[in-house]
Amino acid sequence: MPQGSRSVQRLLFPQPGDEAAHELYVRAESDAVSWDRFSLTVAPGATASLATYFGAFPAGYWNAHTDIERITVVGEFDGAAIVRVCAADEEDGRRVLATVPADGAFSWDIRIGDGAWFWLEVEAGSEGTTFRDGAWLAPDAKTATATVCITTHNRGIDCVGVLERLAADGLVREQLVRVIVVDQGDRPVREVPGFDRAAAALEGRLKLIEQRNLGGSGGFSRGMVESLQERADHALLLDDDVLLEPDSVLRMLAFAARTTRETIVGAHMLSLLERTVLHSVGERVDRRGFWWTSVEPALAPVDLAVATIESTPGLRRLHHVDFNGWWMCLVPLGLVRRVGASLPLFIKWDDAEFGLRAAAAGAPTVTLPGAALWHMPWTGKDDGLDWQAYFQLRNRLVVALVHSASARGGGVLSASFAQDVNHLLCMQYGSAAARRVALRDVLDGPAHLPRTIQRRTTDMRVLMARAGQSVVPEAQLPAERGGPVPAAPAGRVEAVRRLLRVAVHQFRRSRAANVSLVDAALPRAEGKWWVLGLLDSATVASATGTGAFVARRDRRVASRLLWDAVGLRARLWVRWPRLARTYRAAVAELASPAAWHDLFDGPVDGRGGRTP
Repeated sequence: MPQGSRSVQRLLFPQPGDEAAHELYVRAESDAVSWDRFSLTVAPGATASLATYFGAFPAGYWNAHTDIERITVVGEFDGAAIVRVCAADEEDGRRVLATVPADGAFSWDIRIGDGAWFWLEVEAGSEGTTFRDGAWLAPDAKTATATVCITTHNRGIDCVGVLERLAADGLVREQLVRVIVVDQGDRPVREVPGFDRAAAALEGRLKLIEQRNLGGSGGFSRGMVESLQERADHALLLDDDVLLEPDSVLRMLAFAARTTRETIVGAHMLSLLERTVLHSVGERVDRRGFWWTSVEPALAPVDLAVATIESTPGLRRLHHVDFNGWWMCLVPLGLVRRVGASLPLFIKWDDAEFGLRAAAAGAPTVTLPGAALWHMPWTGKDDGLDWQAYFQLRNRLVVALVHSASARGGGVLSASFAQDVNHLLCMQYGSAAARRVALRDVLDGPAHLPRTIQRRTTDMRVLMARAGQSVVPEAQLPAERGGPVPAAPAGRVEAVRRLLRVAVHQFRRSRAANVSLVDAALPRAEGKWWVLGLLDSATVASATGTGAFVARRDRRVASRLLWDAVGLRARLWVRWPRLARTYRAAVAELASPAAWHDLFDGPVDGRGGRTP
């Protein structure tokens, strides 16, 4: 390693169990390469490319957010090879910067501004070659350290798996001051087989805290607040139900150590179901309707085995984000001292709100390519149809009240009303009722946030059960009457016509209920307003594929919920300016460590904020 430099990105290959994701590490004919974690063997005459998600170096991000001017790629070759040092930028998908014969030690220096991405292509000689111990090096900097903050709720096996991956990599372990697990479930993670072994492998770094369920915001805030007592620079927020690429930790810390200003560094989310699929290249908040969305909608999601750096301009662009999901996010602890932890939102929007608050305080968020983990995709969840529907709307409105620069939140009231109407047309009366509670709570002012943080989940579960909006096992589902099911409307004109038909249908009497029959049994993708709005009953498959929701039209219930949605929004529209001032004034206190300690130490239903 050249003097005065340090690795900021190791060149590595799939771990055992990650073979399905090999195209994120190396591209070559399947019989042309083999690998272990830190070496790649290329067959005689074959070529392997590291123009991959984990193999290429995201120079554009380093150029934009750090002060380094040059980057060096190094490695060892056992066997003659031709190495092409390649680059790409937004306009040009591939340029060869240098073609270098290699056998033995290899090193090449590149000016950081010469491309958005750099990578190597290795063409083996007649005897084949093995490339090992590759890395991208940058000028030395102070080593950044972190506490890892994991929030878990009855996912003990998954959580232990994350601990094992953190412990297994010695370099990762060295940069972790503490690993804090905040257990908010009723099946203790400490009782899971393998927990003690994982704790021992972390060599005294593990700190387990058991507390009442305060949601993701409460769990991650506990981690951040506890981290303030540690000798670390950052808190790494990490989900419990993920498959971690451990080198992502080192890449994020290396980047954070060299940014020109205090920066939140986020990781990407890949799909656990389709291992080469990326959820999004970055997240932003649409200020008009105040809803989160991708900075590059065409790449949300995107299969990186098909869309490569060379072929996809959107992957070569520098993306500016508003926030990063807390599936994996590195937060400077100096920032936590300045702006506090999360708002007590329980779940949904806590990460987005924190990113917006941090940016207002001068700390942007960067979602760093090449740093990622695998997580269940959102398509595998029904969070708009269960108790979480309350938090989706309540927290969206709270964040808009705090951060929107538009009069009365821009379009958030009309956009969220359209979602209420959609729920009603789809006979999802439980969701609409939960959202009614959300509107009432927002009107109550910011004091309701800590007051309701523990009980609203239970309240919403009860509400959904009373509304009959829960997943019914397949064996208990009513039979389908049969008959044609309307297809999706083609084009805007047909959509307007369909909406008129749907509106007319809402005024008709529902056919007499027969609990053993429904008009149609629909897959989840077809459970939309343009179909359900013309039916009196249906089953709609759940996101998990295990059972379905049973929906039956009720004009009286729908009418009452519709008028409540209108009336409550009218009140919110009138009171918006005053409420916005009230919520904004309350943020500093609500997010403060002192306020969170009051919640951690409050009445606990038999579970305390104790450290075993």
